[in-house]
Amino acid sequence: MSASTLILILCVYFITHCSSEDCKLINPCSCKNSKGTIDLKALGKNDGTAAYADNPDGTGHWYYSYNPCNDFSEGSGGCQNVAACQTDQGSSYFSLGDQKSAKFQDDPTSGLQVVYSATTDTTRTSYVTLKCDESTESFTVDGENPPGSAKYYFTLTSKHCCPKAGPGPGPGPGPDNGGEGLSGGSIVVIIFFGVAFLYILVGLMFQTFVRKASGREMVPNYGLWSILPGLIRDGFILTFTCGRRSGYGKV
Repeated sequence: MSASTLILILCVYFITHCSSEDCKLINPCSCKNSKGTIDLKALGKNDGTAAYADNPDGTGHWYYSYNPCNDFSEGSGGCQNVAACQTDQGSSYFSLGDQKSAKFQDDPTSGLQVVYSATTDTTRTSYVTLKCDESTESFTVDGENPPGSAKYYFTLTSKHCCPKAGPGPGPGPGPDNGGEGLSGGSIVVIIFFGVAFLYILVGLMFQTFVRKASGREMVPNYGLWSILPGLIRDGFILTFTCGRRSGYGKV
């Protein structure tokens, strides 16, 4: 593999892996990223009932209850100490996850979600999309979720889904007795620019004092960097024209 190809691969890797940032879990109802802290505590009830109770889906047959932060119980069957529950308001109750299973993830389509799961007769997973809105508060069922489904989708809209500046509501994972550490993406970016800085500095010193170079030849690997724009251009032409205008002959 040539040096130019390796550089292009590394550039694609850094762009795709560092463009998004995880919201680091603090506790089952809050997380933190560079934009601030999202804390759902004000939305959850702590009396054993659901803050959002018996919301129907599109069929009108199944109903869903949800409570951020604290477990609740509903019925006498499968929804004991849960974060989300599905019921027909009769004899059927299905746990859709508890607070201990909560995790935050950034979905490419829906945005930030808090995810819960529970395993009883089967494993069921709830995806609650957090929608930031300073003037509206609601909990909605996204589409129809038949009882045989393994995945359930909801949207929680509230001002409490918006990131707030300042420290988090409590200790979470990280160094120094619960302080927040750097995200994986931040560490990769720091390493990348640190290596790039050392490469330029050491290269300039080597070219200047060892090879006695001057002018543009002081730039490390000047020959490579001078042709790199042309290689990138050829790569784009080859990709978007499927090789028809690349100038390369058939093998």
